Amino acid sequence: MTTSLGRLEDFPIDKPTSVKVDGTSYLVVRRSADGDQVCVVRDKCPHAGLSLSSGPRGGYADGVLTCPWHNSQFDVCTGENLDWAPGFAGIRAPGWSRKLIAMGKSPAGLTLLEVEVRDGEIVTVD
Repeated sequence: MTTSLGRLEDFPIDKPTSVKVDGTSYLVVRRSADGDQVCVVRDKCPHAGLSLSSGPRGGYADGVLTCPWHNSQFDVCTGENLDWAPGFAGIRAPGWSRKLIAMGKSPAGLTLLEVEVRDGEIVTVD
């Protein structure tokens, strides 16, 4: 069974937008490179389980989502981890402290939700 996340036109280009699917929060990103490319990631950093959409800093630019808590960076369409816990609350920490900030956790990627656009509607793929 597919679930509709909404109409493609309801999601601004290059602005992560929060949605809930079966009680779980996700971020929908409609990419500017191709207005029909839609990437959906779970709104939860794999580092500490905190929200990627709310916090002291963070953000999104050029396909990269930055965790507002520990500055980890992720490719929003592949979920790949690009930089693991390089600081705290938007402030870059010295290299020696990265292991401490990482709290012993290995780099991990984001959880993706597979979706496609059908007749202008963003839907989950079974």
